[in-house]
Amino acid sequence: MHATPTLIIDDELLLRPAGIEHLDQLVIAFEESMPEVVAGMPWYDVEDEMYVQLEQYLYDVGKGGKIGRAHHWVIIDKSNEELLGLVAFDRYTRVREAHWNLGYWVRRSATRRGIAKRAANKSLDWISTSQGGPTSVEITVDPKNEAGLATCNSMVKKWRGERVERVDGEVEIAGEMRHHITFILPRLPLTEIDSSQRGKVWLSLDTDDLCHHPKVYGHPKRSKRNSPQAYKMSDRLAKSWHGFVRWRKGRGKGLPVTLFVIAEQLEDVDFATNLKQLLVKDETVTIGCHGNKHRCWSAWPEDKAGFANELSLSIEKLSAFAGEKFRPWFRAPAGYIAAWMIEVLSQHGITLDSSGSVTRISDRKVGVKSGFENVRDMAWKKGIVERYWHSLFGIPVTGPALRIPLLKSLAKWQWLKVTKEAKCVDENALLTPSYMVDSLYWHLLDHSISDGCWSPPLHPTLDSTP
Repeated sequence: MHATPTLIIDDELLLRPAGIEHLDQLVIAFEESMPEVVAGMPWYDVEDEMYVQLEQYLYDVGKGGKIGRAHHWVIIDKSNEELLGLVAFDRYTRVREAHWNLGYWVRRSATRRGIAKRAANKSLDWISTSQGGPTSVEITVDPKNEAGLATCNSMVKKWRGERVERVDGEVEIAGEMRHHITFILPRLPLTEIDSSQRGKVWLSLDTDDLCHHPKVYGHPKRSKRNSPQAYKMSDRLAKSWHGFVRWRKGRGKGLPVTLFVIAEQLEDVDFATNLKQLLVKDETVTIGCHGNKHRCWSAWPEDKAGFANELSLSIEKLSAFAGEKFRPWFRAPAGYIAAWMIEVLSQHGITLDSSGSVTRISDRKVGVKSGFENVRDMAWKKGIVERYWHSLFGIPVTGPALRIPLLKSLAKWQWLKVTKEAKCVDENALLTPSYMVDSLYWHLLDHSISDGCWSPPLHPTLDSTP
């Protein structure tokens, strides 16, 4: 989740992240463009004071832009720094498959210059390549707004969009209902997937410490305690860090790996230092979200509000720490996810979930009535890619299976087979739902085995993405 950047459109225009510093100019532009401007701002209440509403709007979007929750820009004339309009991506969508809703507005004195189209296309260029993989964008427009509809039709043609008539409907504007029609740009960027060049193996690991095991914390039945404690990295995990770094400098060098990190671990100086050094020195490492305190949400009664609060906090911490290395990808604490959690993930911008494997053991863990078929269906409806862990004939061969007697021999054999003469998948293919991927994961703690000399059982012919 990238912070909203400044974007140069062309020699005449640029986009700057909208913030409170633009308040005075935005008020002038609004006053000039009344009443047309209200049609593009459904949240605006004509009965309330303009200055206060715009001040709150800029404060909110400025805050959201810093953590990648929303992206709002002011359109600026480079010659005189005049504010010409707004372009915005928000998460409030009508189409279930859409990740973002795109809106745009140009002040009255700047119309008929193609500014909205130029600004919107530039923002689409950026959103296409900044989300950790493919994304989809919704555009909703009043068909009676000829200029807005023309701009929309131009973008739909350029970005291979489609009409979505099933979600057309009324929008309240200034106290009255107006009919709007909807389009979707279903897959950005516009690239073709070549299976011969994209690889198929995705490597990831979880950074769980000893205190995060369900028998210690986070599970309603299995845990010894369920009151959060201040996190302190264990000696064993510290040893694991040394083993992992040793592997990255040797056989693991250059292989893309995603670390699913528990956000509270950043509070420990030693853990945070190790992770920061890794991010600086290792170009092929990315960071995903493994929760805030490793609470096993799927094992507890449904609690969307509680889960949303913890997810929001963990995303803020991890994205601020990892910067461009952060990916809006999620792995449920304890590895099992319930269908009700998917809606919350979607609301917080998660584009990929990797929780559990399609096995009888995993299905039982999330409950008979809410097994992985329900999770898969809900994820599809919300536009989230599901990447389940690799399994063999319904038997788990990743994660703890690498350490469990009997299973570990089967797991090692299967890992070597899957990675022989294979390539690591690139992110574009990884976030394409129809593309087949072998998801292999292990734990950072595994690297403490054999006095820190353990390494994942990858075939020596496994190659990174070309």
